[in-house]
Amino acid sequence: MFPGHLKYADTHEWFSYHEKFVTIGLSGFILNKLGRLLFLDLPKVGEEILSGISFGEVESLEMLMNITSVMNGEVIAVNERLYENLDVLNRDPYKQGWLIKLATNEVHVFDQLLSATEYEMHIRKLESSTTEKHHTKGKRRK
Repeated sequence: MFPGHLKYADTHEWFSYHEKFVTIGLSGFILNKLGRLLFLDLPKVGEEILSGISFGEVESLEMLMNITSVMNGEVIAVNERLYENLDVLNRDPYKQGWLIKLATNEVHVFDQLLSATEYEMHIRKLESSTTEKHHTKGKRRK
């Protein structure tokens, strides 16, 4: 379901490590949950990204989501094509729908991220806890 060569954060970002940089995007799961996208805000090339601090946001009719990174670094590329056509994110989140490329010295953090299988299990837990909340029966009023 999720590309096995990528690593995932429990906040639904995916990460791909290359020799000199990390590419960051959003998982197809969260993009499906967001639905039709209305707005995307990403940092500019040269900006510093801090681990755990929002570096951007994506908005849909359903919700507004902060986008974070699990590692510090400097933005070396931004996918400007997304500003012209946000539908690319939903159509191809793992190739053409990447968000930013980050130069970082914190590649060791990559090992702490979820594999595709672990991420899928994380999502199943999220969905089952949501389903349980929605199916809990309450007392009827008399």
